[in-house]
Formats: sequence, structure tokens, C-alpha cells
Amino acid sequence: MEFLSGLASILLFLLGFGLLIFVHELGHFAAAKWSDIRTEAFAIGFGPPIISWRKGIGWTLGSTTSKVKQKTGLDPRQLSDQALVDQGIGETEYSIRWLPLGGFVRMLGQDDLAPAASSSEDRSFNRTAIWKRMIVVSAGVTMNLIFAAILFVIAFSIGVRFEAPTIGMVATGSPASIAVGTGAAEDLIGLKP
Repeated sequence: MEFLSGLASILLFLLGFGLLIFVHELGHFAAAKWSDIRTEAFAIGFGPPIISWRKGIGWTLGSTTSKVKQKTGLDPRQLSDQALVDQGIGETEYSIRWLPLGGFVRMLGQDDLAPAASSSEDRSFNRTAIWKRMIVVSAGVTMNLIFAAILFVIAFSIGVRFEAPTIGMVATGSPASIAVGTGAAEDLIGLKP
């Protein structure tokens, strides 16, 4: 029984962590779309995809890349925006991956593993105005702050139960031992365990 309780705690932790990652990456993704930057991937987790979805391809175990190659003869990253539209294929692959310790949004012309990478395409990250890039980069943290504020409003609107504070021991000579009550408790001196 203790094993199941521990397993449930681990699953709840992963679910909560995954939700935070999703909200964070959603901020980057939404800002990139708003900035008209080509987004090639939206992933929760790292490593190979467990399951993925792409407009025009649908749900796939693993990556949709092989199905795009079957349909067009090219890797989706090699296809132009117009070629994707002509084939009825979405530019973004949405995926859940094996290692649930993060996530990422892959944008054209932006590669964390190769910082010097760039693209000459109009919709690439490095060709976008600097102020828009700043918004894209900071959007993840901003979404986490907004999400936290929303959760606080919900939690305190519903009500949060806190255990009443209990005093276990009062050290002699401490401020707690000489505190004077107010109102009806005016004649009381010191907190009592």
C-alpha cells in the first residue's frame, strides 16, 4: 500500500511539473506565433517522441517526420511555408517525449545546441526584430507568473484550509513569554503552550 502511495505521489509530481512546463512553453509558442516566427516543434519532455500530432498528418506513435517524408519526399524542416500549405501539412509537430524533465519550442533559425546557427528565411527567429525576440524569450516566465496568479486567485476563492497554529513550548524570558493580551485577553501575560 505504501508503494502505491509513493507511486501516486511521483505521478502527481510529474503531472504538476508537466503542467508548469506546458504553460511555460505555451508562452514561448504563443509569442513566436504572434511574432510570425515559424515554429517547427512544440514538445513536452526530451528525447524521442512517444506520440506526436501534425496538421495534415494526424496522430502518430513516434515522430510525424517519416510520414511527412512519405507524403512529400522531404523532411518537414526542408519544406518551404508554401510547400507545407500546398500539401496541407502544418508547420508544427506537437509531441510528448520520453524524458519528462522539460520541454521546448523549436523555431526556425534558433538552435540552443548551436548558438551560431541562423537562417536566411524571412520567418526565422534571427531575422525577426529584436524587440519581438525579447518578447518571445521572456514569454515563458511571464506565462508562469500569470498562471501562478490565476492559481492563487482560484485557491483563495475556493478556500484553503490551514491547520491552526499550536504553541508547543514557550522559552522563559522570550518575547512570547512576556507578551500582553489585548481586548478581552488584556489581563493575560505570555503565550501558553
